[in-house]
Amino acid sequence: MPAPSIHAFAEKVTLIINGGEGIGRAVALQLALQGAYVIVSFSGESEENRRALEELKSLGTLAYSIEFTDAKTLIDEVEKIYGRIDLLVNCVKSGVDSSFQINSVTRESLRLMSARPNPSIVNVASDDKAAETTKQSAAELPPHFRVNCVIITEKQTIKEFELFTVTKDDDTARVVTFLLSSEAKALNGQVLFIG
Repeated sequence: MPAPSIHAFAEKVTLIINGGEGIGRAVALQLALQGAYVIVSFSGESEENRRALEELKSLGTLAYSIEFTDAKTLIDEVEKIYGRIDLLVNCVKSGVDSSFQINSVTRESLRLMSARPNPSIVNVASDDKAAETTKQSAAELPPHFRVNCVIITEKQTIKEFELFTVTKDDDTARVVTFLLSSEAKALNGQVLFIG
């Protein structure tokens, strides 16, 4: 898989749902390092979410966090900050609400994404409901949108190296970043399984 250019995401406004932990946090860090403006949403204030935002800001990126109460309020807050969304990453925490979260956030995001060139959405979940929702979205959204899905099929593992630690979250984040990049422009409505 080719690595996207260091400038591929420069000044792209990216909204990451549940971006304060796990895969969402890894995606936020990777996109921030490549020049994206990152907004992470989270449900409930926690020390981990606060640290995630501080880490993003320490990279010199424009980073914001917004508590996720409902999709409309979240997108209204994003509109106040940037007025647009170029990239959306839906990291779904549980299978119970995956389709609802994906549908509601995507639907609300359309008003800030529709006028953008090459808007891209990646849904990250652990169940097949998200895959079906993604395929349906790909058929219903305007043709210049790209919507893909990553399904996590097993528990995340950690690889210990001498100088650093790599989690499966980091590996999954690289796949998500690739799907958001122009390198994946031929992919739409695809579901990738990682396990």
